[in-house]
Amino acid sequence: MKKLIRCSLIVSLVGLLTACCGCRGAKSKNPHFLTTDRWLMTEMHGKAVERTEENAESFTIIFDEKEQKVSGVAGCNNFFGPYEETPVRKIKIGPLGATRMMCPDMAMETDFMRMLSETDSYTVDGDMLMLQRDGEVIAIFQATPLPKTAE
Repeated sequence: MKKLIRCSLIVSLVGLLTACCGCRGAKSKNPHFLTTDRWLMTEMHGKAVERTEENAESFTIIFDEKEQKVSGVAGCNNFFGPYEETPVRKIKIGPLGATRMMCPDMAMETDFMRMLSETDSYTVDGDMLMLQRDGEVIAIFQATPLPKTAE
């Protein structure tokens, strides 16, 4: 019974998020694509990411279309690796490597890295990126400007 209620809540939440994101996407003057932004995680496995001064830049992803590589910050460690994408929004991320600093919340970092490796598809709607596994949203990210590079 609890499982049925939980599934119903998840389906309702996904429907609500999709409906809201569609409104923002239609009004957006700057389209967002997987590879045009840095993505800041706002939610993972249905739980909001609490932002503090210490983790303001954590749990981010950047997809490099030219190199077919992904990189970012997971907790306090930097991560990197390949990704493969198909035209139907299927994606495989990894295998991933990372720096090895000891972080205050290693459990969250470990969950983040596992979630990325388990992702099999994605949706970009407005300024939101939703990573999915087996059709279920497992993480939501907000588009943020890419860091400026020296030219």
